[in-house]
Amino acid sequence: MATAVDRVPPQSLEAEMGVLGSMLLDRDAIAAVVELLRPEDFYREAHRLVYSAIVDLFERGEPVDLITVTDRLRDLGRLEEAGGAAYVASLLNAVPTAANAEYYARIVVQKAMLRALIRVGTQIAHLGFEGEEDVEVLVDRAERLVFEIANRRMQQDFQPLRDLIRDTMERLDTHYERGMITGVPTGFTDLDELTGGLQRGDLVIVAARPSMGKCLKYDSLVVDPRTGLLRTIEEVVRDRQGAVLTLDGGHFREAHPSAFVDDGTKPTFRVRTALGREVEVTATHPFLTPEGWRPLAALRPGHFVAVPARLPVFGTLDLPAAEVRMIAYLSAGRLPAQPEVSRDFLDAASACAAVRAARVPALAGAVRPWRGVDPADASAVVAEFLQDYPSLAEPADRRQLPEAVFQLNRPKLCLLLRCLLACVAAVEGDPEGWSRGTQEAFGIRAELPSPAMARQVQHLLLRLGVVAAWDRGGTLEVRGEAAVELLRTCGVLGWDRLRQWARYAPQPLLSEPDFVWDPIVSVEYTGEHPVYDLTIPGTHNFVANDVCVHNTTFCLNIAQHAAVEHRTPVAIFSIETSAEQLVQRMLCAQAQVDGQRLRRGYLSEADWRRLTRAMGALVDAPIFIDDSSNLSVVEMRAKARKLKAEHGLGLIVVDYIQLIQSYRRTENRTQELSEIARGIKSLAKELEVPILAVSQLSRAAEQGGSKIPMLSHLRESGELEQVADLVLFLYREDYYDPERARREGKENVALVRVAKHRNGPTDDLELFFHKETSRFANLDRRHGTA
Repeated sequence: MATAVDRVPPQSLEAEMGVLGSMLLDRDAIAAVVELLRPEDFYREAHRLVYSAIVDLFERGEPVDLITVTDRLRDLGRLEEAGGAAYVASLLNAVPTAANAEYYARIVVQKAMLRALIRVGTQIAHLGFEGEEDVEVLVDRAERLVFEIANRRMQQDFQPLRDLIRDTMERLDTHYERGMITGVPTGFTDLDELTGGLQRGDLVIVAARPSMGKCLKYDSLVVDPRTGLLRTIEEVVRDRQGAVLTLDGGHFREAHPSAFVDDGTKPTFRVRTALGREVEVTATHPFLTPEGWRPLAALRPGHFVAVPARLPVFGTLDLPAAEVRMIAYLSAGRLPAQPEVSRDFLDAASACAAVRAARVPALAGAVRPWRGVDPADASAVVAEFLQDYPSLAEPADRRQLPEAVFQLNRPKLCLLLRCLLACVAAVEGDPEGWSRGTQEAFGIRAELPSPAMARQVQHLLLRLGVVAAWDRGGTLEVRGEAAVELLRTCGVLGWDRLRQWARYAPQPLLSEPDFVWDPIVSVEYTGEHPVYDLTIPGTHNFVANDVCVHNTTFCLNIAQHAAVEHRTPVAIFSIETSAEQLVQRMLCAQAQVDGQRLRRGYLSEADWRRLTRAMGALVDAPIFIDDSSNLSVVEMRAKARKLKAEHGLGLIVVDYIQLIQSYRRTENRTQELSEIARGIKSLAKELEVPILAVSQLSRAAEQGGSKIPMLSHLRESGELEQVADLVLFLYREDYYDPERARREGKENVALVRVAKHRNGPTDDLELFFHKETSRFANLDRRHGTA
C-alpha cells in the first residue's frame, strides 16, 4: 500500500492534452477556456508553456495554429522544454473535435484545486504545529487559504502589468455600458455623481458624533439595577464596567454600556422639572419629549420631558428588621407624638442591644427626649449606630441616608420607608373626598432633615412606583394616586386606617408606561465641569438622576437602497443596535411612517397599508443582519466569506468601528483601532466589495466656532484616514443651532462633507433628512424638501 509520500498528486494529463488540442483546432475554444484556466492549473510544465504561448498569440490578435505556436515557443527559447515540435503536433491528435474544450478545462481546474487543497493542508498543519500566535488568528489564516481555493484566486506576490491592464479595460468597458454609476449606487444623486457609487474593495468611513452629541456632568447619579447602589457617572466611566437602566418600549430594563467616554471639561446646564428632578448636561444633550429625542438647545421651560414613574430596582441586602427601623428613626432625627412610634423605636433599640456585643460610651443628646419615655437606655445603641453609619451623625441640614439603604431588598426597603415617613410625614386633605372626586388636594407631605435626604427618599419611592415632587428644600409631596399607591405599597406606621382605605381605592392600569411627562421649569448655566458619556447598545438611553437621557441611519438608507432597488446582497454587522430595531428603522424609512408612532402603536389605517407594502419590498431584499456583540475582524471575515459563498455579496455595513474588538491586546486602544482599520480594508480587498463603516468623531468636533467636522476629528486613530478610500462626515445645523436653522430654512437639511476621496474630488453635499421616519433623501433645492 502506497504511503502519502508515494502518492501521485491529482492530475489528468489526458484532459490537459484535450484542452490544448481543442485550442489549436478552434479559435473559439480559446475564448471559452481562457476564462477558466491559468497556466499554473496545468500539472505538466510542458503544457503550461504551450498554454501560455497560445494565450499570448490570442491576446495579440494573431492566428493560433500548430505553426504559429511552435514558432512562438522557438522564439522564446522554450520549445525543447515544451517537448519539441513533435510533441506539440501530437496535441492535435489528442481530440477529434474542439466541442468539448470547456468540459476538459473544468477537469483540469478541479485537479488543480485538489492539488492546491493538499498544499494548503500541509501549510495548515504546519501552522498548527507551530502555534505561535493566537488560535483565532491561526484559524482565520487557515480559513483564508481555503477560501482562496474556493474562489479560484490563488494569492501571488506580484501581478504582471499586462494582466492588470486587460482587467482594467474590461472594467472600463462595463462602466461605459452601465453609465456614470460604476459601483454600488447609494441612492443619493449628488453623492453618486461625485463618487460613481461605492467601488469594490473600497473602505468608506461615515463619521458623526454619537447621536450628534450627549454628555452628563461628572456627579450625575446612575443606579445599578443589580445592586441598587447609586454611582456617579464619573465612577462608571473610570471603572469601565457596570449596568444601567434603559427605557425600552415604555419600560425600563437592565443594559450594559458598550463604550465609556471621558469627554473633558464642557459648559453645563442644570435642567429642573416640575417634580424636582435635576440633571446637569451639555447643550447638545438629548431628552425624550413627546415629539421624540430633542437636544437641550431646542428645549425651553414648559416643554415636557420623560422622567421615570417607577424604577424596578431592589438590592439583595437583608438587614435585621430592628436595624432597618433604627436607621429610619435616626435618619429622621426626631420622633412624633404617637406612642406607637415611640414604642417601636424602643423595641428596635432593645433588639439591637441584644444582638450587639460591643459597647461604646453613650452619646448624649443623640436622640431628643419624648414624652413618657426615658431614652437613657437607648443611648448606647444609638451611639454605636452612629459609628456604623457616620452619615447619620452629620448635622441635620447635611444628613444623608447610609449607602446600605440603597442595597435593601424590597420588604426591608418598605419597612424603612414605613418607619421614616411615620416621623416626618403628614396627611393633607381628605382622602374620602378625593376618592369621591370632590377634592383633588389629598396628599402626603414629608419634611426631611436635609435637601439631600429628600432627594434620596424621592428616588427610593420611585422604586415602589410612587412619584413624589421635591421642592429643592427638605420637602416632598406625594399627591393623588401616587399617595394612594404609597399607602397601599408600604403604608406609614400608625396610619393603619388610611392603609386599609387605600387597599380598596381604584388600582392604576397595569399597562401604564414606566415614565411620565414632566415639564421643564428652569434651565440654568452652571459653568464648565468634567463631563462623561455612556453608549448603550440598542436603546441609546439610560437613567441619570432619575431623568431619561439619550445617546446609522445614513448607512442603513444606502444599504436599503442597494438591496431593494438594485438587488445587491448586503451584509450588516450591527454591533450597537439589535436586529429587531434595525428592521423597525428600515420599515419606517421604506413606508415613510413616523417611528415614534410605530413604537407606541399609534398607527392609522393609511400607516398600516404603507407598512404592508414596505414589508413586501423588504422581505425579498437580500439583506443579512448580524447583531452579535463583541465582534472581531476575524469573526467578521469568517462570516462574510461564508455569506459570499452562499448568497453572494455586494456591500458590507459595519456599525460601528469603535465597537469592534481586537484579539491582539496592544498598549492602547488607538493601536488596536489602527489594526482593526487595516483588517477591515484588507477584508474589502479580499472580498472585492465596498465596506461602509460607521465611525464616531472625537469631542473636539463640538469645540470652537464651527461644529462642522474635519478629518482631524476622526476618533482615536489617524489610521482611519490613512486606510479609508472615502471619508464622509454628517452634520445637521438644526441639532446645534435650531433657531439659526429655522431662520435659514435648513430644519431638515443634512450636510454630507466628502472630506477624502482617494480617486476623485471632494465636496460638500446637502440631503433632506426626515427625523420622524429616519430617512435621508435627495434634496429638492427649489422647495427645501425631499
